[in-house]
Amino acid sequence: MFTEAQNFAIVQTELDSVFYQNWDGESFPGYATAETGSIFKPLNTDHAAYIEEIFKGSGLFSAIGETSTVPLSTPKVTNKITTYIKDYANSIELSKNLFDDNMHGVYTRMIADFAMVARKTQEDNAFAFFRGAFTTSLTADGSAFIASHTLIGGGTQSNVVSGALTTSTLNDAIVVLAQMKNQAGVIIGSIPSVLLVPPKLFKHAKEITDSALIADSGNNNINVYRSAFGFEVWTSPYLSAAAGGSDTAWFLLGKNHSVTRLIRQGIQTALRDWTYSNNRTYLYQANFREAVYAPDYVGAVGSTGV
Repeated sequence: MFTEAQNFAIVQTELDSVFYQNWDGESFPGYATAETGSIFKPLNTDHAAYIEEIFKGSGLFSAIGETSTVPLSTPKVTNKITTYIKDYANSIELSKNLFDDNMHGVYTRMIADFAMVARKTQEDNAFAFFRGAFTTSLTADGSAFIASHTLIGGGTQSNVVSGALTTSTLNDAIVVLAQMKNQAGVIIGSIPSVLLVPPKLFKHAKEITDSALIADSGNNNINVYRSAFGFEVWTSPYLSAAAGGSDTAWFLLGKNHSVTRLIRQGIQTALRDWTYSNNRTYLYQANFREAVYAPDYVGAVGSTGV
């Protein structure tokens, strides 16, 4: 015979089994999530706020004589940025009778939907950074992630490309990445790693990058985007106009980009037993704590698509 405590543990196990099965969700080729590491670099933190400053870096080495004084490069740290971790939570009430009887699998569908919405909340939060990349998603210098940036060492660097996604504008973005200067004004030669587009551009982006021959051309030119670069193409519905983003904007990320997913706490669930309620209901809740930010512009290029 089960005790009340044992029954409670069984309920928690059953609910968690349904929740985590649907939290893991389904994967689709080319569809990114908040856990796609090439887009959102994961970083664990133990604090509610993450404080960071940008390192200017050293300049290029100089050629000197055998007994010449070695040049002195003065590193500089400035442009402090503070990122506050957000706490995402929700709960659902299940009547004791509904759980005990499980008529037509109702409670399992409720928990499945609860888990699915939790996962979609995580994805919506992550891609909100790119939805605001031209406006509200700021780097440590106070400028939008995709904008013209004032360098710590003097001068400016733009990571904006004009125009809709084509073979020509994609090449423009690759050139900008290759010639991009860091905060010290040194060209670092970033290599493209990820092409990130909304769903309406996904087919076009795959044709540009995966066709054996160059897309949208009557010539039999070899498609260099496939043979020479081999970068990944990703999309998400949370980049689209339907989600508050854009159906034309696109981004090219190098391996050295700084878009980071700060993880304070992964998904957790908890259950309040019906014996502690006044209406014989279980209270099942879940929460996670994280934030997405980019301290620096280096390694990223974007276009509004117009």
